[in-house]
Amino acid sequence: MKNIFKFITKFEEFVLSYSILLMAFILIGSVLSRTFLNSSWTFAEEVGQSLTIIVTFMGVGYCAKKANHITMSAVFDLLNPKFKKIFMIVISGVSAVMMLYIAFISYQYTMKVLELGRVTPSLRIPMYLIIAIVPIGFILGAIEYARTFILNVTRKQLYLSTEVVLDTDLKIIPPSDANA
Repeated sequence: MKNIFKFITKFEEFVLSYSILLMAFILIGSVLSRTFLNSSWTFAEEVGQSLTIIVTFMGVGYCAKKANHITMSAVFDLLNPKFKKIFMIVISGVSAVMMLYIAFISYQYTMKVLELGRVTPSLRIPMYLIIAIVPIGFILGAIEYARTFILNVTRKQLYLSTEVVLDTDLKIIPPSDANA
């Protein structure tokens, strides 16, 4: 199972990093072409929008894994360690369920776009292929929140995510040390 999660992490890192690089090259190239050659790349904005969707929704699971997502820590920071653990169990459990629900809704939307046969204007890429990343991203996010939920229920340490663990003094420790 660890190998599957390692593969997913590497795949997410690959998609995220190369999408950002590709977006930068295409958009900067289009600006340079428009500035110096007086000719804009017609596909640049379309590719930029598509890559933004990919980065945004592929990043959901990755950020949940790294605990780099937006948090509302005002209440969490005021709690004692026992209540922090309970709070984290509730947060990760509810987040996993909500991510699955949003994945279901976004899957329905993707199927509707497929039925309509929408394509992008210049490259004529079927829109459902681009939008399909939305439910995939939410499923990956749900998996990460579910894993965090399970770790918090079954382990003594407080897991903010599968890769961010707090010791009894609420200092971050590597997950490998927490499992020892």
